[in-house]
Amino acid sequence: MTYGAEGWTLRKRDEKKINSAEMWFYRRLLRVSWKEKRTHEAILAELQVRRHLLESIRKRKLSFFGHICRSKCTLMKDIIQGKLEGKRGSGRPRAAYLDNIKTWTRRNSTEIYTMTERREEWRKLVQKAVRAANASSSDAG
Repeated sequence: MTYGAEGWTLRKRDEKKINSAEMWFYRRLLRVSWKEKRTHEAILAELQVRRHLLESIRKRKLSFFGHICRSKCTLMKDIIQGKLEGKRGSGRPRAAYLDNIKTWTRRNSTEIYTMTERREEWRKLVQKAVRAANASSSDAG
């Protein structure tokens, strides 16, 4: 289900669908019908698990981003930074790959690129960002 998730640009709608799919998987494991009035918390408690699918996608994406920023390939960096030639379309700009990274790390582009060069510091930031994002998504959903 998460093949190639490192390259996805996640929107709120996508996150909601991923969380819904994960809960559907858990309900199928317990053979709980959708007609039964059971909360997500009850399902998670019965299985003694927590939601982790979205967390693993975020971790993979942040790790992959650090790998690309440290690599010598300038084409990949240009694509991720959005430095492609051409005109921008009319209307609201679509969510970009880098927007997810900025939101999850709560840093601006310059800070992010300098941190990716220092691998250990980037790993700590990835762990912190994944934990924070997971805590906020479990509060909301």
